Amino acid sequence: MTMSTSPRPPSRRGICPALSAPMATGDGLLVRLVPAEGWLTLAQMRGLASAARAYGNGIIEITAKGSVQIRGLTEDSVGPLNAAVGRLGITPRTGLPVDVSPLSGIDATEAVDARLMAARLHEMAADLVPRLGAKVSVVVDGGGALSLDAFKTDVRLVARPGKGEKMWDVSLAGDAARALPFGSVRGRDAPDLVRGLLERLAALGPSARMADALPPATDAPPRPMRETSPIGLFALTDGSTACGIGLPFGALHADDLDALIAAAEAAGARDLRPAPDHGLLATGLSAEDVDTFRTAAAQIGCLVLADDPRRFVAACPGAPACASADIPARAIAAEVAQVLGKALDGSLQVHISACSKGCAHPAPANLTLVGLPADAMDNRVALVREGRAGDATRPQITAEALLPTLARLAGALDAAHTPGARMVETLAALPSSSLEPLLLSPAVLESTP
Repeated sequence: MTMSTSPRPPSRRGICPALSAPMATGDGLLVRLVPAEGWLTLAQMRGLASAARAYGNGIIEITAKGSVQIRGLTEDSVGPLNAAVGRLGITPRTGLPVDVSPLSGIDATEAVDARLMAARLHEMAADLVPRLGAKVSVVVDGGGALSLDAFKTDVRLVARPGKGEKMWDVSLAGDAARALPFGSVRGRDAPDLVRGLLERLAALGPSARMADALPPATDAPPRPMRETSPIGLFALTDGSTACGIGLPFGALHADDLDALIAAAEAAGARDLRPAPDHGLLATGLSAEDVDTFRTAAAQIGCLVLADDPRRFVAACPGAPACASADIPARAIAAEVAQVLGKALDGSLQVHISACSKGCAHPAPANLTLVGLPADAMDNRVALVREGRAGDATRPQITAEALLPTLARLAGALDAAHTPGARMVETLAALPSSSLEPLLLSPAVLESTP
């Protein structure tokens, strides 16, 4: 495969809101924390909840890649938050982001402990980091029960099952479905290969990503990806169990997190591990204590079933938490999930954005609901089919009519659905001529000219 090494204009830029570089949002400053160890003790998690209350607005989020975010900070409170993290003994990840499963090293099904390879890659790339973009990353997947297939990354290494010298399959630029296969490499040779790839990337400039160094993408069909949900039970090497739950729309208030920590303590958990897809894993549970923990998590409002419709709805904090918000996105998200019900079968992605920025889900979604500024009467919600929040134009409906409108849409999807088909396919098959009358009801519509 030929990779370009001549400078090219950057195709994208981005920043990562690390503890040392908070990012401004509508509800204040946001910081992101990735523990270097990959987990937090229960005491550390409780300390973060207290810090979120004291220095932010009390909202703690787990991102799609398993990072911890604290919201609502001010310029004056960032320093005290950093000091609190230090007192808790939490070491933030620095250097090249190398992602592994949060269960790596203790997962009974893992082909190889991916942490060992990750540490070698992290050390190897230390001197390259200043020349790489902030979002350049590597995934090292040891083949365990918790897949990293959905992670979009620049270089992906996946352990190949089997005995003998460990081989790693390498692919570039994207998630597991669309990344470009680059061959395989022996474990001993992997660091040198990855370094060579990153050196070529660094030669393109500090804003480049691996896709900039590759030939144009083809129209090859995407490859199957393994399930990435952390919700469920995972066997550990010591015979105990990790119980994974999901945060409702990726967030909990610190008060609810305190209750979850207490439930984990009562169940005998060793630690809580931030996990992909907005999850938390309580490790070290006995079979008898799993149900106790899951029941308590459900009472708090967490997701304990992988097919919970809320899992397939992305929502930002919304009003009143965010000054940029035009609707209470996260507050109405649970109602949206309930109304759409079985239409949210895992294939259909819904995004509720309180404004046109689309912070909770920058990528296109099958259905995006966008809050628009209030007029003399009330707020409006724009419905975008197969697009981003920034694409919002029409149709626009009143906020009060949103749930009835979605109920009609859910009914149309149910009527058109055939056994064995995915709901995303059913939605795609609905022509505009049959879909728009459901959304453009004169009783609820306020269309743009």
